[in-house]
Amino acid sequence: MENFFQYGFLERALLAGLLMSVVCGLLSPFVVLRRLSFSADGLAHASLGGLALGVFLVNSGTTPTLAGYGVSFVFTCGVAAAIAYFSSGNRLQSDTAVGACYVAAFALGILLLTLRNRSTGHLEHFFFGSILAVNPLECWLLAGLAVLTMVFCFSNWRWLGQWTFDEELARASAVKTVWLRYALILLIAATVILSTKVVGVLLVTALLILPGAVGTLSGRAMPVIVMLSVATAMSSATIGMAISNAIDVPPGPAIVLVTFGFFLAAFFLRRRRDTRKAHADLQFSTINQSHETK
Repeated sequence: MENFFQYGFLERALLAGLLMSVVCGLLSPFVVLRRLSFSADGLAHASLGGLALGVFLVNSGTTPTLAGYGVSFVFTCGVAAAIAYFSSGNRLQSDTAVGACYVAAFALGILLLTLRNRSTGHLEHFFFGSILAVNPLECWLLAGLAVLTMVFCFSNWRWLGQWTFDEELARASAVKTVWLRYALILLIAATVILSTKVVGVLLVTALLILPGAVGTLSGRAMPVIVMLSVATAMSSATIGMAISNAIDVPPGPAIVLVTFGFFLAAFFLRRRRDTRKAHADLQFSTINQSHETK
């Protein structure tokens, strides 16, 4: 780990990874509990269209600019809003809306990147990320997104909890569920746009799902679930980047595989705990029946 503090690009990579972990860790429990995993996956793929449009319209060379990210964000937010619109009011099933929108955006991204000849050699960066090439602008954008996500989550904590666990009760309590849905999806859209540079389009979905899955498997109260999710994401980013630096493998897949390792550990610990509880309940029931027989 000491190598990360000897080189500027490694420091930026570690900072970007931790900022991305905070954002994904905060959003992941809501993605999992609201069953938005497929929506997050669709937006991750649709973000390729936004990134390609930004590259195609903004002549920024090899260094991304704020204008390019602005184009990407507007496009991906448009896809997110379209998904939310098509799936609201029983117009379409949510998975149908996601599938219809993301395949079109993904295809557009491939087409634009192919037309832009100078970008065709860097397609792997879009798919698998390039965290070691993160620049100061992207660190600032990730920092701003982290602050925005924290403000959104903590200022709407009470309403998010009600909406997450019981949407009908939340509506009856005058909670603005439509606003929460749109806000959450737009935050996910912004997250996949910026996190794509870190872990890539194909892997960013894992960081929006696995930390929340670990939290829901290990905790019961919402504050505990969110804290475990953030801790899992940050630990995975740090350990994954250390492994990447030690054995010279791509950081994105290493981070995701470490996160999956945490998920497996949480799954089997939960299974073991449930088995013990079932045995204890069975023994208690057997003792009660024997006492009643006597």
